[in-house]
Amino acid sequence: MGEVKSSPAATEVFNLIVPLERKLKAYLRLLSDPHRADTWLLEVRLFYEAEPVGRTSFTLNGYTQEEAESVARNIRSNAFLMQEIDQYLWSEND
Repeated sequence: MGEVKSSPAATEVFNLIVPLERKLKAYLRLLSDPHRADTWLLEVRLFYEAEPVGRTSFTLNGYTQEEAESVARNIRSNAFLMQEIDQYLWSEND
């Protein structure tokens, strides 16, 4: 899952704040890849009790804009992304 740096030429599609669990929230930012219409960068900034606790990102390959936005909006119901976020948070505490 490594963190991917956004390209300076990437275009921001939208921002969203999503409650994940109790006091854990995610600030999501979806960026388009300027070189590939079907590739998106989903940046995830995590906050616990309004304090930043980490950040990670996911590259979404083969998605339309609508599909990428849907993945971001429904991140809580995406078992793979939630597992990756959980593993990221636990690895930060080790």
